[in-house]
Amino acid sequence: MINMEENKLILCDFDGTITEKDVNDTVFDFFGNEKNKKIEQQYINNRMSEREALKKHYLNLNVSEKNFLNYILNNIKIDSYFSQFLKLISEKETEFAVVSGGFINYIKPLFKKYNININFKIHANKLTFDNKTINTEFLHDIETCHQDFGTCGNCKYKIAKKYKRNFDQIIYIGDGMTDRCVVELADHLYVKSNSRLEKYCDKKEIKYIAFDSFLDLYHMFKEDKRNALSWD
Repeated sequence: MINMEENKLILCDFDGTITEKDVNDTVFDFFGNEKNKKIEQQYINNRMSEREALKKHYLNLNVSEKNFLNYILNNIKIDSYFSQFLKLISEKETEFAVVSGGFINYIKPLFKKYNININFKIHANKLTFDNKTINTEFLHDIETCHQDFGTCGNCKYKIAKKYKRNFDQIIYIGDGMTDRCVVELADHLYVKSNSRLEKYCDKKEIKYIAFDSFLDLYHMFKEDKRNALSWD
């Protein structure tokens, strides 16, 4: 159980966790073509790093910044209970930060659309648009992965390890392949049901608590269900 005297931080993935669907996957499916499907398959089969895959995915698209953002704002939803969850953890005086392998270009506009006050840190990558050519700027300049998963655009392990120096407890919430390195650092782990991360944790016999939405997380954190956390 967590001692209330300890400093706690919740690190949370964005795509597919805070949002109902993965933004990048949705964009590639809509604006992409057969080449994007091949790139994604190579990534899933560990034949290409996330960084390389994202770079190739976006270079293969042919869309303006305006159309890109309009599509996302009209087709991506944030979990309807996320705001309520944020309010709860604020009342519990628990720090929160977003760690995303995605891009700040759509994260901030989506938060704005849903009237979510960004009073927390967001660690994410950036897209730059040159007419209809999209380039990727990654948060971390890294060449190797300590787990040999291939380099991610955003090294969540590096971020979590840095936070470990200042917080007694790290709570992680995620769903995807870029979350794999973080799970070994998390003191408490919450994994979205039927996700790639859940399959990975099951294979590696890593303990976690499954959830379907932030409504589940809200009740778990508030009522300490399944001995998840001791808040009171």
